[in-house]
Amino acid sequence: MTENLKALLVQARPDPSDELRLALEEQFREIRIAKNCGEAAMALWSDRPPHVVFTEVQLPDGNWADVLTLAGKASAPVNVIVVAPHVDVNFYIQAIERGAFDFIVPPLSAPELLHVVRTAGESALTRRRVQAATPPPNLPALLPLGEERGNEPAVAGAED
Repeated sequence: MTENLKALLVQARPDPSDELRLALEEQFREIRIAKNCGEAAMALWSDRPPHVVFTEVQLPDGNWADVLTLAGKASAPVNVIVVAPHVDVNFYIQAIERGAFDFIVPPLSAPELLHVVRTAGESALTRRRVQAATPPPNLPALLPLGEERGNEPAVAGAED
């Protein structure tokens, strides 16, 4: 990965000695912490949203699904990883079906976390490159100056 990746860690009660946060600091150039969905929205809806979001299941003002919704409205593609307190296959399936990039249960070994971070980061970077190369939808086709489309003048106010 050539671009510096940014992460957002959404935790209701951030702990300075949190194992996941410490491990993420080794992988990401910048890590922001949000304590709730409101703070997560501020980070996700900024001009430069994080590439990867790690979210707890339950937050004071919402939950993991709300974070997925917020990430879906970001200005650039973001991958969300749900951090669950215990293994639950049904919950895992639900999270993935709703759009989560991955579902993890700490503690993870360093190689496991590195794999999750790499794949999520590379995916976000690829999706952002595709987005940047794709023209916005529903723009009218541009015509050379002086050409008309139907009976309308090509330039507003160019009526005789």
